[in-house]
Amino acid sequence: MRIQKIFTFLLLMLWVGCQYVTAQDHKAARNYLHAAWEKAGGNTAFNATDSWREQRYSAIITAIQQLPASTRQTLVKEADKAMSFTWPALPASLYLQYRDNGNRVNFETVQSERRRVLSVLVVGELADGNGKYIPQIANGLWAILEESTWVLPAHIGVQKAGTDLADPAEQVIDLVAGETAAAISWTQFLLREQLDKYSPMINKRISYELNRRIVVPFLERNDYWWMGFNGKPMNNWNIWVNTNVLQTALLVVNETDTRNKVIEKAVRSADFFLNGYPEDGGCDEGPSYWGHAGGKLIEFVNWLNSASGGKVSFRDNELIHRIGAYIYKMHIDSSRFVNFADASASTIPPPHTVYLYSQTFQDPLMKGFAAYLYRLANRDTTRINTSSLLFFIYDLECRTALLAAQPAAPFTDVNWLPDLQVLSLRSEAGRARGLYFAAKGGHNAESHNHNDIGNFVLYMDGKPAIIDVGVGTYTKQTFSKDRYKLWYMQSQWHNCPTVNGVQQQDGRRFQAKDVSFKDNRTSKVLSMDIAAAYPEAAMVKALKRTFTFTPSSSGLQLAESYELESWKAPYMLHFMTSLPVDTATPGTVVLQGSEARLLMTYDPALFEVVVDRQAIDDIRLSSVWGSAVSRVTLKAKGQALQARYRIGFTMKR
Repeated sequence: MRIQKIFTFLLLMLWVGCQYVTAQDHKAARNYLHAAWEKAGGNTAFNATDSWREQRYSAIITAIQQLPASTRQTLVKEADKAMSFTWPALPASLYLQYRDNGNRVNFETVQSERRRVLSVLVVGELADGNGKYIPQIANGLWAILEESTWVLPAHIGVQKAGTDLADPAEQVIDLVAGETAAAISWTQFLLREQLDKYSPMINKRISYELNRRIVVPFLERNDYWWMGFNGKPMNNWNIWVNTNVLQTALLVVNETDTRNKVIEKAVRSADFFLNGYPEDGGCDEGPSYWGHAGGKLIEFVNWLNSASGGKVSFRDNELIHRIGAYIYKMHIDSSRFVNFADASASTIPPPHTVYLYSQTFQDPLMKGFAAYLYRLANRDTTRINTSSLLFFIYDLECRTALLAAQPAAPFTDVNWLPDLQVLSLRSEAGRARGLYFAAKGGHNAESHNHNDIGNFVLYMDGKPAIIDVGVGTYTKQTFSKDRYKLWYMQSQWHNCPTVNGVQQQDGRRFQAKDVSFKDNRTSKVLSMDIAAAYPEAAMVKALKRTFTFTPSSSGLQLAESYELESWKAPYMLHFMTSLPVDTATPGTVVLQGSEARLLMTYDPALFEVVVDRQAIDDIRLSSVWGSAVSRVTLKAKGQALQARYRIGFTMKR
């Protein structure tokens, strides 16, 4: 069950098909990665790659041998089961389902299962070491090497032939092509001799396919959008693909000049990702994407540092450090994280990525948090992650330190990211007890954007009260012109106003203005004007939201004022919740939690209350919220062109 959950999470993360502009508008070309590469001597820093490979291989084999006997036995049992696995076909009709009806899941599930089972078999062979699993490993490798493309159907549309079957005359590199290359590289790196004994053609074919599908197009082309050479802002595609290409080169590319060219180009390309990051280190894609954004960045710099024998170092780079710290700043409790945009409200960031940050920057907060996350991800710490070879290696290399460390979530109480315009606060520092508040400004062209300027969430003792629903299972519509026809993308299904019957609109010019945060001694105040988040049809001149958070009373006050050019429809305030709603008492809405309740107070002379139940039939959402969520709407009774009001939120036990 644990492996299936990890597989499902990884599959969801692979469902990243958008190429939206990010919210990160930093323009300066810092080029920190290339500068560190140059300072270390450039290509000469990697002159000892052969000896580094020998040391890495030896350390991995030793670590496997030192695993508890029960853990190794479990790995062997899982591999024994995989011996009867029949490698499923990937027919053209399955690939074309995305083109024909928008379905992504059917193909991606089968494709991912091939790679998962290969991982289980390779790990079993390493744990047992007698050649028992090599024939079935060869079957899996051959099946994957025979695939017409490693690129997802949802991503193949960048080829000149468009969204169809893969054109054999044009190689495309996407997220899964990179992941596949890394997995096959690790297989060859760890089992080269055993594969040669079985058939020397296997290693020959691996080298041929990696060169044809990855190395040659990576070096020859600069027009892949995710590379950054076209000047467009980057999202997690850049660092995710570059990290996998980099480790492929370091592990198995033997021609020195070619390997060095790949390393340098990956460094130059990855700089476009880091150059676009704001100084506050905030990730506009959200915590559940951070593992493949900031998390891949720390993997990337760790590969450079390790393979260069420590010459390429980033331990003094405070921006990268802040990118790492972002993940605990957005943590609420357990697997709950602030989830604006497409991020999920329940996620476990890869523990090894947080640990790598702790090691790079000698950060005890991140070390404790890594141990905390590791125990969340591994309820049974005698087991080890085999959902992918990449996760297995990191788990293997980090687990001893993570199990020895004291698990501790930082639970920091004030986290203001001025560039990202995201704030998180909690009433009691150091623990999840009490009221937790987070809100955002920003703009409506952020990566994985929802139309949600001015949105906020409230949690009681780490449990949701006022929520951001998140995103459903990715389909063709998710990243199409019809994206905002999906209900959970719209501002009316976030904790935002509807003005004159008009919702917020997507696009860079739809944004928050005059955003400010003041940390007073007894209260914390976030204010913004969100009028510009709405199109002209809303006829709104000004719309100021001010959140005042009072830690001592576990209370939040939302003060809002607006000015309209004309009145067309009642002003409406929306609040999403997963809790039972009680509206029996005029002026008070009660959201009843299991151990506490949230009282939402309003002026009944100004507003009437409407409660809508939204059924959920999407597994990605229902796994977090259940079968339905509710929308509480305060509907203004008057037709005033100017108005001011206050809505109170208080946690009661």
